Amino acid sequence: MNAARTDALSQALFDFDGKSAGPLERFAAAYSADAKLVEELCDFAASKDNNLQAAATWLLKRYGVTGADLSPSQTETLLGLLVQKTGWLARIHVLQMMQTLNVPSSLAASLMSALAEQAAGANTFIRAWSVHGAAALADQHPAYRDSALDLLAAAEQDDAASVRARIRRTRQAFAWI
Repeated sequence: MNAARTDALSQALFDFDGKSAGPLERFAAAYSADAKLVEELCDFAASKDNNLQAAATWLLKRYGVTGADLSPSQTETLLGLLVQKTGWLARIHVLQMMQTLNVPSSLAASLMSALAEQAAGANTFIRAWSVHGAAALADQHPAYRDSALDLLAAAEQDDAASVRARIRRTRQAFAWI
């Protein structure tokens, strides 16, 4: 990555306050994604700083990064954010990308367990998207379909209309449901 882009990326990531995506939007408008940028964003996503994780995952999502764009280790880094205790913004970004990520068999069990736990959590966005993530995981690993169906059924009884709406869209997204 050239020095100007590296500096602009660092500035955008550090300027992100967790609320306004303005600095990230300006960066995304100025620079297109390539393998080196995706690598750097995955490195920032792996940091211990919740704000940097959120900013990096926001950009990865904004660029439409998919499993085809990521190495297996980069995919594991992103999916690992769902298993670790990370900030909710980074988790929601990865959950929203789940359908396009290739879930390795080695992570499937721990990821399904984490998604089930988060599907019962307090944050409605995380609850809804965790169930969607479980369906995406089960789409790739059919052994988890019963677990995903159980989460879907439970989420359909959720008090939050936004959760029930996401579940309806999830049911439409996967032919096996």
